[in-house]
Amino acid sequence: MNLRILSIKVVFPVVLMTLSTTLFISTATATAASKAEINKTKPPFSLTLEQVKNWSPTSQFADPKNVSTTKIQKRFVAQLNDRKSPLDEQVKLLLAPDGMNNLSNFIEPQNKFNLYNFTHWSYVDILNWFTGEETVNVPAKPWVDTAHKNGVKVIGTVFFRPAQYGGNADTVAMLLEMDEKGRFPYADKLIEVALYYGFDGWLMNQETDLTFVKNADNEIIEGQFDYDNAAKLANKMQSFMAYLTKIAPEDMEIHWYDAMLLDGSVRWQNQLNEHSSPFLQDNKTTFDKINERVSDSIFLNYWWNADMVKESVKQAKTLNRSVYDLYFGADLWPDRNAQRLFQRRQWLDTLFTEKGSKGQSSIALFANNASFMFSGSDTLDAYSDFQKDANDYLSYYQSEVRLFSGDDLNVYQDDDKPNWPGLGRYIPAKSILSELPFDTSFNTGHGKFVARKGEVQLGEWFDIGQQDILPTWQFAVQGNENLSVFFDFEQAYNGGSSLALRAKSTIKLDSIPLYKTAILLNESNQLSVTFKHNRPTTSVWVWLETADKVKIKYPLISDTNQWSTITVNLKHYQGKVIDKIGFMVLGQTSQLLSTNIGAMSIQ
Repeated sequence: MNLRILSIKVVFPVVLMTLSTTLFISTATATAASKAEINKTKPPFSLTLEQVKNWSPTSQFADPKNVSTTKIQKRFVAQLNDRKSPLDEQVKLLLAPDGMNNLSNFIEPQNKFNLYNFTHWSYVDILNWFTGEETVNVPAKPWVDTAHKNGVKVIGTVFFRPAQYGGNADTVAMLLEMDEKGRFPYADKLIEVALYYGFDGWLMNQETDLTFVKNADNEIIEGQFDYDNAAKLANKMQSFMAYLTKIAPEDMEIHWYDAMLLDGSVRWQNQLNEHSSPFLQDNKTTFDKINERVSDSIFLNYWWNADMVKESVKQAKTLNRSVYDLYFGADLWPDRNAQRLFQRRQWLDTLFTEKGSKGQSSIALFANNASFMFSGSDTLDAYSDFQKDANDYLSYYQSEVRLFSGDDLNVYQDDDKPNWPGLGRYIPAKSILSELPFDTSFNTGHGKFVARKGEVQLGEWFDIGQQDILPTWQFAVQGNENLSVFFDFEQAYNGGSSLALRAKSTIKLDSIPLYKTAILLNESNQLSVTFKHNRPTTSVWVWLETADKVKIKYPLISDTNQWSTITVNLKHYQGKVIDKIGFMVLGQTSQLLSTNIGAMSIQ
């Protein structure tokens, strides 16, 4: 059916040196030097146990500006390729960037572009605010807001240092204090803190070996051990975890990291076995408890192999626990002897059977931010210099795309022999787009400048809380792999970025599915697309595909190289459910394609 264009609007760019406060950043922020203010070790993000003890919403240790009221959106599975077996939708992915306190402990927008960012929310189920500073570590509101907007939970971290680095049994004992009614006050406080700030639970990372004896200067006394006290505290920690898990609201999650055992020693098991399982499930039956749930999930350390995975699956079934409660850790830091970003794929193949379509467990990705933080070594180059050089954003974003879409940066295609296949070939994406309005400007939440309807104000900025709902698949190209799709920070219609389509060769037909949706159309709905052809072309089309495989498409035609907007009436498709949204390049005969998509909406 032919669609009728309701309007075409052309916007000419304007560079503003001042801008009203209705835009993303203030004039003062835009003109200040490029610098970020990160609160690495202080409240409200980092708390000692003494501060937790005295914490209340009105105390000096709380900050109402860090409260997130954004509710977690419901999600549904987004299988991409109908020609392949469906991927295992029960596998969960926990993301634990290393040292979030050093990267993202701020609430207000920052006047710096090249800060750590993340865009692949569609593959993640839980964001862990992983940090090794103070004992209790609270996530920052902008990240919680954006995670929740994408249907992703966020959990804080309770961290006890290794004894060699300052960890002390007395600190652990303080957490485990009980009142006269047999309750754990610090557990109650942890739930209170999470409820107040609006995040979704805790990871308990207890790495202090309780068997060590220390002197008054907190130094390990060589050759002295206190095994009785260590075992007593460790068993009390098990009771603490069970209590914390029990009192947590149903939608919260309490996770345990595979480190300490019931004898109080720290010995990473790297699997679920009889030594590590008591902190997931206590299968001992006593007069007051029967087969007690101790935590919701366990984050298993990184030095595992195929046999350990098999034994872990058996142990989970013995405990009557889901194998998806086991998060096998993958340490992606490039020069540590573990899973190593882009260098090793055997671990991924080990966790999946049936040619990658069936998972044996869930996954905990640690240090995925190596693409931002790793500066290189004697044998490895850095994956990007974006942390030091704001102009190297393309390398940084390609590294994140590569993590999920593989070496070819295209999650739709299966490479013959990829070194790194990408997580998206094993784990299905998920979407929250089930109702209108749908509106995106492909704004990743930072930029070299800020734009509003094509008007530009100079000055770097960062606020992940303003990130749009970004494409479900980043990126998928069906057809000619010479077509590149990426976020462009040199041109934007709203925010700091737009979606770029680039090619240096002729293209017969390329299809680019971007969004998985489940949107029911009515007679009043309209599709709008704002675009810019940097070189003349009539080959770029927008398309909507319905659940019954009807394809609605329309060419993006403009006789100018400025931002143009087309609006299309969708009333002929009322009652149809939109299943996917994307673009296509059809019959591009010139040697260069250069188009930017600045905004898209269905209202």
